[in-house]
Amino acid sequence: MASEPYGGKLISRVMNEEERVKWLKELNELPRLEVDKRAALDVEKIALGAYSPLEGFMVEDEYLSVLYKERLMNGLPWTIPIIFTPTITWAAKDIEIGEKAVLYFRGRPIAILELEDKFTYDKRELAEQVYGVHDPRHPDIEKIQASGEIALGGKVKLIQPVLKLESFQELTPSGARGEFEKRGWSTIAAYQTRNPPHWAHEYIQRCTLEIMDGLFIHPVIGELKRGDFPPEAIIQGYTYLMEHYYPKSRVVLSPLSISMRYAGPKAAVFLAIIRKNYGCTHFIVGRDMAGVGNYYEPYAAHKKLKELDIGIEPILFKESFYCKRCRLMATEKTCGHPAKDRVEISMTLIRDMIAQGIKPPSEVMRPEMAEILFNFREKLWRNGEEEDD
Repeated sequence: MASEPYGGKLISRVMNEEERVKWLKELNELPRLEVDKRAALDVEKIALGAYSPLEGFMVEDEYLSVLYKERLMNGLPWTIPIIFTPTITWAAKDIEIGEKAVLYFRGRPIAILELEDKFTYDKRELAEQVYGVHDPRHPDIEKIQASGEIALGGKVKLIQPVLKLESFQELTPSGARGEFEKRGWSTIAAYQTRNPPHWAHEYIQRCTLEIMDGLFIHPVIGELKRGDFPPEAIIQGYTYLMEHYYPKSRVVLSPLSISMRYAGPKAAVFLAIIRKNYGCTHFIVGRDMAGVGNYYEPYAAHKKLKELDIGIEPILFKESFYCKRCRLMATEKTCGHPAKDRVEISMTLIRDMIAQGIKPPSEVMRPEMAEILFNFREKLWRNGEEEDD
C-alpha cells in the first residue's frame, strides 16, 4: 500500500478542459507575469500534488514559519520555502491582492495565480536560514541574489504542462501511485539522484532491492547546476541499467522535473516529502545528499531526517567504495580494510575525467556506462545554460 500523501490529501490544482477553455478566452483581460524556470516547475509540481499540502506559493506568514521553525503553519515539518519572486519588479508591484494574474513561461500561459499576499523579504536572511551560507559561489545563493525584491503568494491553477518531455515519460504523483498499486508493492523505496549511475549508486540500489518490494528511481532533471550531466545522460544511463541488469518487475524509472535545491539536509527533507507524495514508503539517503562543494557535513541529511518525522522511513547508507582486497563494493560497516585499499567513487571526479576525455576505471563505473556519458562530453559544462523544451 502506497504511503499516505503528506498532510493526508494529494492536492490537485489542474484545470479541467472546461476551465481551460474558459481561462484561455480571458487571458488578455488579466495582468501578465513572466516566470523563470524554477517558478514554472514549482507551479506544475504544486498543481500535480508533488508539493502537497501546498496549493500555491507561500504567503509571508508561511514563509517565515518555514524559515525559522522548519514547519508549515499547520505544524507539518517543511524546510524549503516555495516562493515566487518575479524579476520584473514593476509587474509585481502593479498587481493587487485579490486579483488574478496569468503566469507565462517562454511565451506560453501555464497557470493562473490568485494573489493572496505580497511581501518583501531579506535575501541574506533566506540564504543563511535555508542554505546556511551567503557565499555567491553557491549555485542557489547566486539565484537568490538574481531574484526579484517582492514575493507574491497565493494559490495556483495549472493551465497546461510546463515542459514538453517527448523523450521521457514522467509519472505524476497519482500516476506513480497507480503503478505501484498495479504491481502490488507494499514497501516502495525512492532513490533520489541528479547523476547517471556509477558502482556506488548501483550497490545502494541493489541492497535496497533485497529488502523492499520495489525501487522507484526518480532522478531530478528539471533544472540543475552548471557542470551537472544533462537530463538525457541521466535517463539513458538508468534506462541501460534497467534494460540489461535490473529485474524490470521490481524497478520503476521516472524523471522528476523540478529545480534542484542544493541545500544539503534541508533539501533532503524536502525531497523526501516529494517522494512521500508520490507514494513511497521509504527514502534512500546516502552521503552528502543534495550537497554541493564542502558546504554541508557528509551525513547531515541522516540527522535531519531522523530529527523531523515526515512519515517516510529513511534508509541510511554510509559512503560506499570499491575495496581492492575484498574485490567488491562495500562500506565501512562491511569492510575492515584500511583506506589505502579503497577506491573512492566520486561523481565530481567522474565528471572531471569525462570532460577531459579520460574514461573512468572499471572499479568506479561500468565501462558501457562510461561510453554513454562520453556522448555528452560537450554538453557537460554547458548544462544549466541550455533550455530543454
